[in-house]
Amino acid sequence: MAEFFVLGPLEAVVEGRPLQLQAEKPRALLALLLLRRNRVVPVSALIDELWGDVPPETATSALQVYVSQLRKAVGPDRVVTKAPGYSIRVEEDELYLERFERLVTEARELLERGEAEAAAAQLREALALWRGPALAEFRAEPFAQTAGARLEETRLEATELRVEADLALGRETRLVPELEELVGASPYRERLRAQLMLALYRSGRQAEALDLYRRTRDTFVDELGIEPGPELQELERMILHQDEGLRAARPGRAAAPPPPAQRSRRRLLALAAAAAVVIAAVAVAAVARDDDGGAQSRSDHELQTFVSRLENFLAQSHEGRSEITAAIGAAFGCKLPPHRAAERLNRVQRNRQSLLQQVAALSVPDSEEARKASDLFQKAEQASIAADWHYRDWLLARERCGPPDSSPEITAALAADRRATLAKRAFVAVFNPLARRVGDPVWTADQF
Repeated sequence: MAEFFVLGPLEAVVEGRPLQLQAEKPRALLALLLLRRNRVVPVSALIDELWGDVPPETATSALQVYVSQLRKAVGPDRVVTKAPGYSIRVEEDELYLERFERLVTEARELLERGEAEAAAAQLREALALWRGPALAEFRAEPFAQTAGARLEETRLEATELRVEADLALGRETRLVPELEELVGASPYRERLRAQLMLALYRSGRQAEALDLYRRTRDTFVDELGIEPGPELQELERMILHQDEGLRAARPGRAAAPPPPAQRSRRRLLALAAAAAVVIAAVAVAAVARDDDGGAQSRSDHELQTFVSRLENFLAQSHEGRSEITAAIGAAFGCKLPPHRAAERLNRVQRNRQSLLQQVAALSVPDSEEARKASDLFQKAEQASIAADWHYRDWLLARERCGPPDSSPEITAALAADRRATLAKRAFVAVFNPLARRVGDPVWTADQF
């Protein structure tokens, strides 16, 4: 039995004995293998990560010495030699990073089911596993910059999710000081700013919530040259109108709010539904006068909302696709080692999978064209994600960077990419006529 800690300073306890490994390079090797646990890491990749672009001539022999030291520290059966490199065997729940990820995944599912209290408790348990900044002791090592940033991102995402659960439970007043500190530490993170705006508004501090939006806009425009995203803009509009959808959760209410990327959209859909109810009521009261006109107005409004939401998803998909294209291109052009490009693909793919779940939950107007557009968009996203997994597998199989070869992995990736392009073309052929009907711009297959 063993316990491995990478959420803060590297620590390990094997068979009840603390890790006896003091030298920096062997400890860095352990961290590297733990991050890719139960998977063979090529010798060339380990050398790149431990020494960078200009390794010493003795790097291979030095690596063998470090492996030997590591075996003595954690047990000879733990560190496995298998061509083309080494791996470390880690059982379920022995690595605290895995515990953290499992707890967060389960908490997200609880929150989606409306069990906010249980989700908040589980997220606090997950965050309590952290003992400091991830991989901070290895900042001089090439691998730690990317891996450390990725781990810190998961920590911040879990914190945002816990805030969502607390907001669902009506704990906004106690959240304000914490959120102000989090926004100060991550000033460009829109989700935290949206959460702080909502917490301020629910705490009876509407003017401060609006002032935060104005300061956010000034910061983004002056320092980044961009406007705040549509979620923040919609939240400001709802605060200005004191929208009912922003009210604090009632005591004992079980339902949790959706993540912020969905929250504004679902509120818009809720507003659309409410508007539809009002229109329907007016139509019933004036059925002899204007029944057909009221129904048509409601239908147009639902279509406008649906098209707007899909365009928002398309914009997010475009951003993810751009990141993936850049990572693959960097590996082709030797600006990035293949395994680092694969790590970037993993990060983007998680976001794209979440986007796919949001699309599946989208409210679709009762028309054949809208239903077909929604279905085709999901198929196009699934095909695109499948293609990118093929590229990821190809990158993981490569020891060196360079242009595409004739390996089975890249052949499969290119074929999957062609299938994804066909699926995207089928989608835009159906979606663009809907976009034109409401006066919105059309899309091409290469834009998302």
